[in-house]
Amino acid sequence: MKFEFSKVKDFDRHIELSIPNYQTLSNVFSGICTAFAQPETSVIDIGCSTGRFLDSLPDFENVDLIGIDNQMQPVSNKIEFINIDVGLRETIIEFTKEPSVFVSMFTLQFLGSPKRKNVLRMIKKYVDNGAIFLVAEKVHLADPKIEMLIHRMHIQEKRKNFTDKEILKKDSELMMSMYCLTLDDLFKELSEVGIVSQVWQSYNFVGYAVQKK
Repeated sequence: MKFEFSKVKDFDRHIELSIPNYQTLSNVFSGICTAFAQPETSVIDIGCSTGRFLDSLPDFENVDLIGIDNQMQPVSNKIEFINIDVGLRETIIEFTKEPSVFVSMFTLQFLGSPKRKNVLRMIKKYVDNGAIFLVAEKVHLADPKIEMLIHRMHIQEKRKNFTDKEILKKDSELMMSMYCLTLDDLFKELSEVGIVSQVWQSYNFVGYAVQKK
């Protein structure tokens, strides 16, 4: 059985407890959005879930906040919501205002290689035109021993909020639905989109900002 986001009770709280220092990541991405969102443009959150991140942003002047998701729907009325599977090759999205910021927080890793490539191809078009791309992912580390140590430390953190049964069940479900890259492969992939700057890391979760070359 695959992990289903829509069945998680209090999804935002669940994510905050599952990813160490998640709020710091959100704060970093929010600060970058604030600096780069331009009037008469849009901020796009791919895999927006409840819309929490977009809803937490300050009120920009003449900036559209657009959330894209096909499993969950934002609860905020300040977000324009697009309910689509963004990774499908035939999907064409036309934005009323040119995007100045794209955000993807732990979404690409659930798409699989073909859909992932389609999304990055679309985003690159806008990065080439001046947009910034903020992306966070869980990754595999190069050294297996270090990866195991980090994984064990993360499990100890999760035990503060979840039972061993809950942790094991979720790990089993994620094995069938999450396709993580190595740290090096993720950097190489993002480097094809633009210039990559690492802006956050906690355990084996990383965050990057990607800009025009």
